[in-house]
Amino acid sequence: MPRITNWRRESRSPTLAYRNTETGARAVLHRAPDSYRYKWRGAILVDGYPVWSRGYETKDAKSFRDELRKRQAPDLNCPECPNDDVLIGEKAADGAKVQRWYDCPDCEYEAPSRIVYGAERE
Repeated sequence: MPRITNWRRESRSPTLAYRNTETGARAVLHRAPDSYRYKWRGAILVDGYPVWSRGYETKDAKSFRDELRKRQAPDLNCPECPNDDVLIGEKAADGAKVQRWYDCPDCEYEAPSRIVYGAERE
């Protein structure tokens, strides 16, 4: 199996964690809370903002590493304009849940995280 380009492993057990050497992004495969549909959750975070997430039935490290191979340099870019200097923040969602948001200062585009942090549904 070839090495994962631009990703360095930070920990292996109980959480599998990687750090991107170019962008500083973090990738984590961790045990999900009991209320979640899947037992394991893999996520890639750029400046604390989740840009990719997937649930796994088991601690499927091989599939998780394959996703890291596809995303060698994850970063946050505005989908509306060529700006790559977006601002990260938090806004309250329903009840006590907090959802990550990012804002583009140029075109004022605002987007919530695409990841569901409550109990997952099909």
